[in-house]
Amino acid sequence: MSERAEDNIKAVLFDHDDTLVGTIEAKWAHHKHVARTWYGKELRDDEIREHWGKPFSQLVGLLYGDGNPEEAMARNLSCEDDFPKLLLPDTIPTLQRLHTAGKIVGIITATSRYSFEHDLELHGFPRELIDYTQTEDDTLFHKPDPRVFEPAIAWLAERDIEPSQVLYVADGLHDMAAAIGAGFNFAGVTTGLVTADQFSDAGAFALGSLAELLPDYGVKA
Repeated sequence: MSERAEDNIKAVLFDHDDTLVGTIEAKWAHHKHVARTWYGKELRDDEIREHWGKPFSQLVGLLYGDGNPEEAMARNLSCEDDFPKLLLPDTIPTLQRLHTAGKIVGIITATSRYSFEHDLELHGFPRELIDYTQTEDDTLFHKPDPRVFEPAIAWLAERDIEPSQVLYVADGLHDMAAAIGAGFNFAGVTTGLVTADQFSDAGAFALGSLAELLPDYGVKA
């Protein structure tokens, strides 16, 4: 389902990049810097866009043309602090309100565990607001494959939460395909590359920001 879901939602899971943190501006500049510095390559926006959203270890190899993903990741991470992601203003207030409303809150991302934990530390995410996290390191499958959510589904089942009681919030159509395939509800947020019209054309409910999630999904302040 991709339409609005209300009181039946027991868990709200989020994508990370361009959903909770602004990534495109900083990290596209970051990738261009790495490609230029170590590979003598001038990356274009359309090249990055083509592969955006893929797991981090795959992304760096595709962008830099490096057949050694470990070396490509090491070069990228060596200058990570020079290109910090931006914490979106509605992120922590939204997590706080969901937590107060008694919802399970999780984050499922295609970035590496190292980079994800770095972001949480950098932006001072209150750990008590996050019940579940999953990164590229925790699964062999990646969006748009719905099997990416199998670890989360198993974890939620232990808490008597079914996929139909889960809402996944993310910025991409590949996120939507995976979520719907897993039996989740889905809401698209237009803080990435996908517009409200594109989400609507795909059959998804679109949010201009995370703040719009709260009244639309029955979460009271």
